[in-house]
Amino acid sequence: MQVVVIDDTLITARLIAEYLKKIGGVDPIIFTDPEEGLRYCMDNEIDLLMVDYMMPKMNGLDVIRSYREQRSKEEFPIVMVTAMEERDVLRQAFEAGANDFVPKPLEPVELIARAQSLLTLRARTVELRRMATIDFLTNVFIRRYFMEVAEREVVRCKRYGQPLTLCMLDVDHFKHVNDSYGHAAGDEVLKFIAEKCMESLREPDSIGRLGGEEFAICLPETSADEAQAVAKRCHKAIEDASIDVGDGESVQVTVSIGLAQWSEGETLDDVLRRADRALYKAKEAGRNKVVIAACF
Repeated sequence: MQVVVIDDTLITARLIAEYLKKIGGVDPIIFTDPEEGLRYCMDNEIDLLMVDYMMPKMNGLDVIRSYREQRSKEEFPIVMVTAMEERDVLRQAFEAGANDFVPKPLEPVELIARAQSLLTLRARTVELRRMATIDFLTNVFIRRYFMEVAEREVVRCKRYGQPLTLCMLDVDHFKHVNDSYGHAAGDEVLKFIAEKCMESLREPDSIGRLGGEEFAICLPETSADEAQAVAKRCHKAIEDASIDVGDGESVQVTVSIGLAQWSEGETLDDVLRRADRALYKAKEAGRNKVVIAACF
């Protein structure tokens, strides 16, 4: 599990990390610069943050407030590390969004027990969220959650000036599959396409089912030209395959893909509309194609 320790004193940070390593599956990441640690937490999927109170530039309260103001309070748990006599600080920490605290001087048994309890709760929360955000048929994100993920990536590419490309994918002649082989066969086709796309994507990429036979793919830190290569890999893997739809029958399908690179000033909806127009052009041109949208 991904655990972050922020403490400007390296010795203390390493000590906390060593205690946390006694919890199975935990290999903590240490930051002595609170601003750097906060940026990492904003840009990555974290399971637990342990942050010291007394630090230069940003104290622990500043870190908690900054994170919780920009991200949901239902995100990963945060533990404040502080001296017992700092009661007012503890009150402020909980009001800001901390979930627990560990007193100084550090007591290993207590620290490990509190961290393990929060990580167990986090694991259950993540599983419940997964069940609520994953399309039961294709095992990709549902539309609502995909849009949330893509929106965060748009914000991140604005902040760091990195490229971002979105793809819209649609199954060609999908109605014919359903009419000829039945809806169960159509389901198998959708599952297969989602699987082949996921095999072609990297860890930071995400894919969602927007509805019916339409999917969307979000490619962070990826230009349109680079995204075209990814889209063509998905396209070819699907085109070359024969899909078992039961009763000894198999079908071959193709997909049309439109993609658009985010441009300065655009919203997520703007980019998706351009990708959708590129998808429409792919279908107008005979389907079974990858088309890049014109620059914004």
